[in-house]
Amino acid sequence: FGGLVFCLGAALQALAINMAMMLLGRIIAGFSVGLLSGNAPVYTSEIAPPALRGALVTGFQFAITVGIMIAFLLALVLEDVEKPYGGWRWVIAAQIVPGIMLVIGGIFMPGSPRYLVQQGKPRQALRCLLLLRSEDVREELAEICQEHEMDSTTKGTWVEFCSGDNLKLLGIGVSIQLLQQLCGINAFMYDGPLIFDKLFGNEHAGRLFTLVSGVVNIFATIPGLFLVDKCGRTVLMKWSAVGMMFCSGVLASIGDLCFEDDIGTCGPWAKWTATLAICGFILNFAYGWGGMAWVYCAEMFPQKHRTKGVAATTDANWVGNILIAFLPPLMFANWGFNTFWVFVGTNCLCLFCAMSLPETKDKSLEEITLMFNHWFHPGECKATEDADVDSVDA
Repeated sequence: FGGLVFCLGAALQALAINMAMMLLGRIIAGFSVGLLSGNAPVYTSEIAPPALRGALVTGFQFAITVGIMIAFLLALVLEDVEKPYGGWRWVIAAQIVPGIMLVIGGIFMPGSPRYLVQQGKPRQALRCLLLLRSEDVREELAEICQEHEMDSTTKGTWVEFCSGDNLKLLGIGVSIQLLQQLCGINAFMYDGPLIFDKLFGNEHAGRLFTLVSGVVNIFATIPGLFLVDKCGRTVLMKWSAVGMMFCSGVLASIGDLCFEDDIGTCGPWAKWTATLAICGFILNFAYGWGGMAWVYCAEMFPQKHRTKGVAATTDANWVGNILIAFLPPLMFANWGFNTFWVFVGTNCLCLFCAMSLPETKDKSLEEITLMFNHWFHPGECKATEDADVDSVDA
């Protein structure tokens, strides 16, 4: 369904004859992007085995970076096309291709085992697990069914979702997704060409930035794919935050020393140091907070609230995206390179967040639900464990 909606939105934009038609197409496509970005991580996390879940969900972020680069290269190739139709129309129309691929692929994709159990179809869930796994799946299916039985005692309403432990999880997830944007990555992606123009004073510098940042973003995401299930989500988030904090501090310091009032006073070394710091920032984001925010939010919610939880946290990501699109240009206009001190501060918050969170690697989704229950109520869980021990001793 999301693919069909996206194809409709892309078609309206490519065929637009006025601004109203273009805006309508953008809105329709935007609904599709919101729907897909909320559901793709959930589906991936629910079909993936614990040992590969981090890498597979990080693949969602990797696909985004590859898509951005393909879009840039396509726009570069078609920018001078004028006949029979403007190149920009072909660039937008090309979006229909992945939309159609998504529609066709969706026809053959099975429902996730957890979704099938929720729908009262345990036999289909078993067949799905046998299709996806090479090992014995009976224990995994039993865990899924057990959690579903526990969840069935309540209806999973929005009131329940917005209260108690679920509200705490929602607060954590919203914070993670807001910080993923407010750390500053899209300030570079959106305003990077202006920053490069300021550094090098060349009309082609902005285009060079887009190319370099895209390449760095793609290749720096790859280590995250291999390390997320070995080192853990929170470890990568910690090092990622430290790296982004350091690079932001370097940019702010060089700006104060060498680019006051738009005049470069320190020689070529300052420009290249600033360039390395920008690339370093993108690199540190890509292997850490870029993918780990999606991974963590797709894992942390209990089964009956997972779709709501990921949808709400994805909304928070888009809200942060809007903020980072509007605020940094104003900040750069008034504060110049001192803006990067703000990102030093936001990445301090990213580091604190990563240090505060429990690790989820090598755990099934059902074990993660239990882990957060213990994390929120350590005293109660300790008392329950002691009671169980006493009962066994008796």
